Amino acid sequence: MSYESEADVPRSAYRHNIDSEDAVHVTRNAVVVVEEVGQDPTRYLVLGPDRVGNLLEVVVMDRPQGPAVIHSMPMQAKYRVLLEERKYRALLKEGT
Repeated sequence: MSYESEADVPRSAYRHNIDSEDAVHVTRNAVVVVEEVGQDPTRYLVLGPDRVGNLLEVVVMDRPQGPAVIHSMPMQAKYRVLLEERKYRALLKEGT
């Protein structure tokens, strides 16, 4: 997931003291993106590195006026499985 326009980062996204530039960096350099099915408006869980390489989890809400980061924090351990699945799929793809 990468956005042409800058993602908006409202004050509510600062709850875990993640800098807005780091949250936007994750959206530009996503490693894993998962659509949160059943949410309206659509939301995406985005996993990726901040500007110094720390893994973050960010939730991006898709809005008519553009994307908004509504949650950002250090990546929880429960999401590591998503990174491993991506790595495994990439290895399988290389083998074909």
